[in-house]
Amino acid sequence: MQRLLSWLRKGWRWSRTPSRRWLWYLGAATLYVTVAFAPLEDLTPQAQGALAVFVAAAFLWGTNTLPLAVTGILVLFLLPVSGALSQEKTYAYFGNHAVFFILGSFILASPVMRSGLSARLALLVVQRFGQNPKALLASVLLTPATMSFFISEHAVAAMLFPIVVELARAMGAKPGNRFGTALFLALGWGAIIGGTATLLGGARAPLALGILQAATGSNIGFLTWLLGTFPIVLGLLLVALVLIWKLGADSDLHLDSARHYLGIRVQKLGPMSRREKLTIGVMLLTVSLWSFQGENWGLGTVALLGVLLAFLLKIADWREVEEDVNWGIFLMYGSAIALSGALRDTGAAAWVAERTLSSWIEAPLFMFFAIALVSLGLTEAMSNAATVAVLMPVALAIATEYGLDPRAVTLGVTVPAGLAFLLPVSTPAVAIVVGSGYVRPIEALRYGLWLKVMGLILLILASQFYWPLLGLGG
Repeated sequence: MQRLLSWLRKGWRWSRTPSRRWLWYLGAATLYVTVAFAPLEDLTPQAQGALAVFVAAAFLWGTNTLPLAVTGILVLFLLPVSGALSQEKTYAYFGNHAVFFILGSFILASPVMRSGLSARLALLVVQRFGQNPKALLASVLLTPATMSFFISEHAVAAMLFPIVVELARAMGAKPGNRFGTALFLALGWGAIIGGTATLLGGARAPLALGILQAATGSNIGFLTWLLGTFPIVLGLLLVALVLIWKLGADSDLHLDSARHYLGIRVQKLGPMSRREKLTIGVMLLTVSLWSFQGENWGLGTVALLGVLLAFLLKIADWREVEEDVNWGIFLMYGSAIALSGALRDTGAAAWVAERTLSSWIEAPLFMFFAIALVSLGLTEAMSNAATVAVLMPVALAIATEYGLDPRAVTLGVTVPAGLAFLLPVSTPAVAIVVGSGYVRPIEALRYGLWLKVMGLILLILASQFYWPLLGLGG
């Protein structure tokens, strides 16, 4: 077995070199042609075309053979060419409101970072609560968790990374030190867990809502999402806190020098600027409108209002926004929504659901558990947004067949998709902490597995006993 694994690893590395990338292109083309022309029973030509595009896109998204945006362009090209959708319908799906919500939230994150507001808040929190090792670890965990309520978890991890690096150095925590490992795991875990709490922590949530609305006409409000995920997030943060406290115990630290360093950094920032104050005001107003008017006005409309205010008040600069926003990501999300619509409209999603999970699972609870488990596993092999794009159409088709609330199923796919703790390939937050040199990949895998298991347990408990109180079917 060891020899087989070694051979597979060597084969993977050999095939991933740029000169041999054509092998992966050939693999995607082979999958597309095989599904498109295979004799599949009870499938219309349109459904078979949609399924072929889906299989090829899932392969490319999962292996990251092409950039996500390029695969998105390929999807938009193949849907009309395969006959799955007309070009009018394809591009109409691309204009889904979720795309504009993502656009607005990404633009709003730019002045939060550029003004220095995020760094100031992070430094002040750590300085205020880092009075002893346990309190310091707790502050490093909770600061990114709180920030990820409002900013993409990837941006939070990248933003706080240099601060945590300097903090570890000031304390004398070197690579291999247990406290250094705990410190960087706290950063990654906090960002990942906090990112599941609201619709702002990552684009996977608005992507899922866009697919949900396109498929069923249903929606989940900003406040309902926050309330639905709150016990899961709180429970995972408590588990993470216990793990990092246990990992970072009995380490030789120099807290005095670390506090001195933080004090200097805060002094360099100086008094809070006008830009920071206005940014706070715009963010508070936008989040309030998302919470209380999101369903009436639309999340995308509120996001665009926040963007307009940011530019009118001159707290956002377009040149900075152009550098800060990953524009290609919108191609990926828009194409994923179009692909999901094609799978639903042609009946391909229902066909897949009937011949996979629903062929051997009868109880709705076990079906919900199976969907969550698949999402939890897929997100370690591909990006969490790609996991949502691949799994949501099938999950919604299964929800219809089993009488499950599609809103609960949407949470059942999206929340586990965000709990990517194990592998650097799964999310930038894990890649950042592993890349620091303070956390070995095996440590991220070993300790993150505890959070994966607890996340699944908390999700099942919440779906059965808590979500029905919010009007979400169990």
